[in-house]
Amino acid sequence: GPEIIAILTFIITMCFNPGPNNILSTFHTLKFGYKKTISLHFGMYIGFTFTGSLVAFLADWIDQYKVIFNFIVYLGVAYILFLAAKISLAPPLEINEKDNQKNLLGFKEGFILQFLNGKAWTHFATLMTTVLNPIQPTLKEKLMWNFINSFFGFTALTTWALAGVLLKKVFSSPKQAKFLNIFLGLTLGLLG
Repeated sequence: GPEIIAILTFIITMCFNPGPNNILSTFHTLKFGYKKTISLHFGMYIGFTFTGSLVAFLADWIDQYKVIFNFIVYLGVAYILFLAAKISLAPPLEINEKDNQKNLLGFKEGFILQFLNGKAWTHFATLMTTVLNPIQPTLKEKLMWNFINSFFGFTALTTWALAGVLLKKVFSSPKQAKFLNIFLGLTLGLLG
């Protein structure tokens, strides 16, 4: 019914709009290519699926202790701002291939990022404590919705990575690439 449409609309909108995961996915693809971003994506996927499951289990607690939850979100915002500065200041093209590889992010970084991603925590808390309320979900149903959410989250990461592939073709000169880094970094900073 209409409740399911409302839940899916929330999930799809939140997964596909610009956020730390999507911006980082685009930036990483621009810098290292799509294949070298797949490991980062799997780390993000496992991380946000785990985070969403954790929020499903703690939904009642989160609703009662918003102050502690907000503190976690603010810590995440500080980390996202750090990432934004790093992206904005990143050199557009690395001359030394070894230099380039030291900034490569993988599964571990993608996974850990989810615990510092304020948007993800807010997304899951809103989904579990507000958006799902009209259907009065059991824990099992919350977990099911979390996996549906993760499917759309992974689809969004892939879509944003493919945008990175396209942007790499369009912003091919070092000057254009530097402008794009600054733009992506500032966008991430504003979202933090």
